[in-house]
Amino acid sequence: MIETKHIDFYYGAFHALKDVSIRIEPHTVTAFIGPSGCGKSTFLRLFNRMNDLIDGVRLTGECIVDGVNIYNKSVQVDDLRKKVGMVFQKPNPFPKSIFENVAYGLRVNDVQNKAFITQRVEESLKSAALWEEVKDKLKKSAFELSGGQQQRLCIARALAVSPSILLMDEPASALDPISTSKIEELIHVLKQEYTIVIVTHNMQQAARVSDRTGFFMLGELVEYSDTKKMFLNPEKVETQNYITGRFG
Repeated sequence: MIETKHIDFYYGAFHALKDVSIRIEPHTVTAFIGPSGCGKSTFLRLFNRMNDLIDGVRLTGECIVDGVNIYNKSVQVDDLRKKVGMVFQKPNPFPKSIFENVAYGLRVNDVQNKAFITQRVEESLKSAALWEEVKDKLKKSAFELSGGQQQRLCIARALAVSPSILLMDEPASALDPISTSKIEELIHVLKQEYTIVIVTHNMQQAARVSDRTGFFMLGELVEYSDTKKMFLNPEKVETQNYITGRFG
């Protein structure tokens, strides 16, 4: 369960998010759409505190994950990021073997049981629909994989530490149509086990993969509803104009 209550977020003096309240149910796919610079990626990165890495940011309101306001001083960010995995726009494998890319999070968290690590690597690669393609070359460099395979490897790396939430920031924007299709199929499978939140510029993709969609504009959550309703019968004129291509 993810919930935000009256979130306002600032980069210095710039008011990037304005009074955003939302509730995301477990085991669903939620998509955020909107024009560039509207705040959707900033909002996504709140859920694992990635914005903490930027100087001069400020947040008011509550961001609640599994009943805990994750911006309380008592929250350990490292523990939070085990629970909330992240996949970025461009595949970013480490300069390591395929196996060690997936095992990385376990080793960082001081897991030393070799049999357990081997099991988690295999399970994660299977969950990311990559195992059959790489099982005979686990010691080879991750850079030998195609772009689409690298992105699925990054998904496997995120899954290895057993998160409950998976954030995806434009996960297919750098990929070809076939690789994009594989990522979308994977999202459908993964939502059985994970809560998935995705930012996408591709409205057709949002319509295909998500259960609910939020439309952002100028830092405000203009509309948030069932995806079919959003695309077939939006409530707000601004949403209608964006979906039909009249602006943005």
